[in-house]
Amino acid sequence: MASPIETYERAKSDLADIQKKVGVNVNWQFDQKTKNWQAIGVASNCPEPLVFPSPVDMSLVSGILYPGQERGGDYKPHGGFRFDNRDDNNIEVRAIFDGYILKASRYEDIGGEVQNFLFYVSNCGIMVMHDHLLTLSPKLQEVFAKIPLNKNGDSRTTEVTPKVYVKKDEVLATAIGYKSFPSGYAGRNVFVDFGLYDLRKTNGFDYDTAFRSKHPNIDEYGVYAVCWFDYIDAKDASLVKSLPAGGHEGKVSDYCK
Repeated sequence: MASPIETYERAKSDLADIQKKVGVNVNWQFDQKTKNWQAIGVASNCPEPLVFPSPVDMSLVSGILYPGQERGGDYKPHGGFRFDNRDDNNIEVRAIFDGYILKASRYEDIGGEVQNFLFYVSNCGIMVMHDHLLTLSPKLQEVFAKIPLNKNGDSRTTEVTPKVYVKKDEVLATAIGYKSFPSGYAGRNVFVDFGLYDLRKTNGFDYDTAFRSKHPNIDEYGVYAVCWFDYIDAKDASLVKSLPAGGHEGKVSDYCK
């Protein structure tokens, strides 16, 4: 029978092993059977309160795309930033926390331009989505070069393995949107999508059966999306709420009240 000292030392060693593993080698996966996100491994605790910087320079933003609304004939759990006053597409997008790239896509879209789309997730279970990244950082260019190029706006993602980590404030892209956009915006469309998801719990918003049938990705993204206005630091959050809403849908949102 182990002595109290031996028991204590063993418990201390076990705790140290757990602490080493927490948040390291954690994989967040969506279970298609249960329709839930799960942490494979021991997830670290998220900081409270959750506060993040904006992924873009808010002084350059002309308008906000609201998350949780139907846009372009589809349901968008994510929102985004518009830059209609810019003469070029040169907008930096930065990581708002440490995490790893979960999955990504590169696809030919309007005018044959290649758009880049990714999700990255923190070890504690907060996930960011960006679409319409135009010029990637050199590090991400290497990652995306290994991802097949989809055609005709097909943005289906590919899991990124082995893991590629990003650090808070790391530049992910240096240009966004479309350089050639014949549909309008003076031939250019400068914007970037931004979605924020809390994979630890659903957001409580109830979608009916017909809506779920029409939008099959609701379980994976819609019920975990949050109003990212509520998580951006106070200075940027105040500016976000003061900016005009982009698109025809305006400030309609299932998440932002």
